[in-house]
Amino acid sequence: MRYFYISLLICLLFVTTVSAQIKVCSWNVENIGKSKSDEDIEFIATMLRDFDVVAIQEVVAGYGGAQAVAKLVDALNRKGAKWECVVSDPTSGSTYKTERYAFLWKSHVLKIKGTPWLEKKYQILIDREPFYATFK
Repeated sequence: MRYFYISLLICLLFVTTVSAQIKVCSWNVENIGKSKSDEDIEFIATMLRDFDVVAIQEVVAGYGGAQAVAKLVDALNRKGAKWECVVSDPTSGSTYKTERYAFLWKSHVLKIKGTPWLEKKYQILIDREPFYATFK
C-alpha cells in the first residue's frame, strides 16, 4: 500500500510538471526605437503583459532601439510582474537591413540559461541571422 501512495505522488508531480504552460509571443514591432512614443510603448506593454516570454523583431540597431526595449520592460514591470530582457548585437545585414532582436521574459516564470547568441553560420545565407536563447 505504501508503494501505491509513492507511485500516486510521483504521478501527480509528473502531471503537474507536464501541465505547466508557458505563453509565448513573437512580434515584429516594426522599427522599435526612438520613433515609438510613450503611448506606443504603453500599448505594446498592454498587449504583451499576459505572455511569459516574448521575442521582438526589428529593434532599431542604431541609437534608440535598446532604450525603447528598456522602456517597454519598465512599462511591463508597472503592470504587476517582474520582467527581464536581453537585446542582441546588430545583425550582420547591410546597413539598411541590419537590426537587433530582443527577448523579454517574466523572471518568476523563466530563467535564462547561458548567453543568447546570433547564429553566425546563417549570416551569408540570409539577411538577418537568427537570435537564440535558452530558457528554463
